[in-house]
Amino acid sequence: MKRFFVVAASALTLALMFATDSYAQVIGKDIKTKNEISVSYGALSNSDWIEAFGEVVTVMFGGKTKQSSAVGPISAEYFYRVSPVVAVGAVGVAASFKEDMLGEVPGSGEAEVKTGDYTRSYFTLMPAAKFNWLRKEHFGMYSKVAAGVSFVNTKLHQYVEGAAHEQDKNWMFNWQASLIGIEAGGQLRGFAEFGMGEQGAILVGIRYNF
Repeated sequence: MKRFFVVAASALTLALMFATDSYAQVIGKDIKTKNEISVSYGALSNSDWIEAFGEVVTVMFGGKTKQSSAVGPISAEYFYRVSPVVAVGAVGVAASFKEDMLGEVPGSGEAEVKTGDYTRSYFTLMPAAKFNWLRKEHFGMYSKVAAGVSFVNTKLHQYVEGAAHEQDKNWMFNWQASLIGIEAGGQLRGFAEFGMGEQGAILVGIRYNF
């Protein structure tokens, strides 16, 4: 997580430095492309908070868990600009978390051992709208809102003899509100967004305009 924030801060700093110079050079020139696709990686997403809260509740009821891995949120987006300011499209997000369950096993000779694990995956699809407050050839600023559904798949594996593997599938409402986004580059751009939601409170990525 610390490494992510270092990379994000560095990318944003470079984008701002490049964008300041570029904007001075291309003032008055608006980008003409209608389509854009992008991929990004975020942190502090809705699913991150859900998993953290679930771990707290488990501890409150006497259980013990330890997160062994976390991937995402990884996002892919497509937008089509319907006016100089407004673009509409869709956002897809994937995230996965694995937790080890810890407990005491009589006769194991250890005070605390791994008694099982569970993996929870979130696959989210959201219609979205983007508002381009500034859309120059080499620099842009925007806001974005999205809302849709997350499909949640949970797999539980207990190491107790005779215990069956369990799987649960569910869905939940999910959303993203990026209050400010900054992008810099040419047809291929780097960008950073800040807000809240399933894509993360902060996300960085690359975008292609065509």
